[in-house]
Amino acid sequence: GGGGGGGGGGALRGGDLLLTVDGSPVRSLNEAEAASQASASVQLGVVRDGAPFAVTAPMLPSDGLGTTRVLGWAGLLLQETPDAVRAQRSVPAQGGVYASYRFYGSPPSRDDPSPPPP
Repeated sequence: GGGGGGGGGGALRGGDLLLTVDGSPVRSLNEAEAASQASASVQLGVVRDGAPFAVTAPMLPSDGLGTTRVLGWAGLLLQETPDAVRAQRSVPAQGGVYASYRFYGSPPSRDDPSPPPP
C-alpha cells in the first residue's frame, strides 16, 4: 500500500474522492476502470476531508465469472465470498463463506446466524 498525507493511511474509505489513476484525471467509473486495466497496481490521487493524498492500490485479477457455485443449507444460500465483499469487509483471501440469502421461514430467518460483534 501507499501512504501519503491527508490522513490517507494507505487505504481508501467511503467518501474519498478519486481524482487520478496513474496521474491521468478520471471523471467517471468507466474512465477509472479503463485506466487501471494494464497494471498490477496503480497510483491513485485521492481527496479525503479536503486533503489530497496518493495511495498505491493493487489490482486483483478477475475471471469475470462471478459466482460459479452455491450451496443451500438449512435455509441459507452459501457461496464463496465475492471479491467486492472481501475487500469491503477485510476478509482474508482464503477463508470464510458468504451467506448471500436467507429463505423466509427457515431457521436462519428466525434466529440471526451472524457472528457476534468483536
